Amino acid sequence: MRAFPICLFGAVLTSFVCGSAWADKLPKDAVKLTADEVKAIYSGKTGIWEVSNIYYAPDGTTKGIFGKPKITATFKGTWSVSGNEMCAKNKAKGDPKIYTDCNKFWRSGKKLYDLWSVHYDGSKPDLKGGYTTDTLKRLKKGDLVSKKYAAAGGE
Repeated sequence: MRAFPICLFGAVLTSFVCGSAWADKLPKDAVKLTADEVKAIYSGKTGIWEVSNIYYAPDGTTKGIFGKPKITATFKGTWSVSGNEMCAKNKAKGDPKIYTDCNKFWRSGKKLYDLWSVHYDGSKPDLKGGYTTDTLKRLKKGDLVSKKYAAAGGE
């Protein structure tokens, strides 16, 4: 498995980049989620992203695969929540660098807003129109990664 494409995986681990989903602005009446609410969003769920899948275990560990339809890399790490922000720190097999991505969450009415607040590559978040509203649709209950991770040679 090559480490080169891993620099791209951070963008999809927790950022939920999805075309028009990034066109939203944060409403003025939006309220920050509590740490417990943010933990409940991720704990025990698998994120199904554009080019990767990642499992957020209840114990704060992560496990993921990169590449679709063919897996090109595996990665693992940790995730934690502070206030309304979840951060994942992941390291790809064969790559010494740790990639960090964070997302902050708010609610306005029944709508959940998510901002990719820390980018793995150091680029700045879009504080004006960089909010997505499809996060919950991309998180599926259970571990949908471990079997593929093991088959792909994950550590």
